[in-house]
Amino acid sequence: MAETTTVIRPYRETDHAAVYDVCVRTADAGGDARGKYHSDDLMPDLFAGPYVFLEPEFAFVLDDGQRAVGYVIGTPDTAAFARAYRERWIPRLADRYPPPIPGPPDPPGNPDEEMIALHHRPERLVWPGLRQA
Repeated sequence: MAETTTVIRPYRETDHAAVYDVCVRTADAGGDARGKYHSDDLMPDLFAGPYVFLEPEFAFVLDDGQRAVGYVIGTPDTAAFARAYRERWIPRLADRYPPPIPGPPDPPGNPDEEMIALHHRPERLVWPGLRQA
């Protein structure tokens, strides 16, 4: 039996599909979210894609020798990340996730609308206690 060596290495653009796959397969409280939303890209577009696009130098993958099978992503400056998300990520996905229609503050009607509402509020990531850290 051949021994497989896994390594943690920096993210590469060629890892995009694998990172999205891992994200959607773990996006339902650690379980598989495929088929839960109108698009299987919704959760990765909100929770993995912006990090690998905006902060690729802080994205790493677990590579099993064939492909990325896990990842760790982050940002050293959450406030700057939230600003970049609004300025660069939301416009990039505007055709997929148009902003909610202005009107009375009704709660989202379904899980897709709930996630898309989060997408349009990146400032939610900035918590007051982060500035003290």
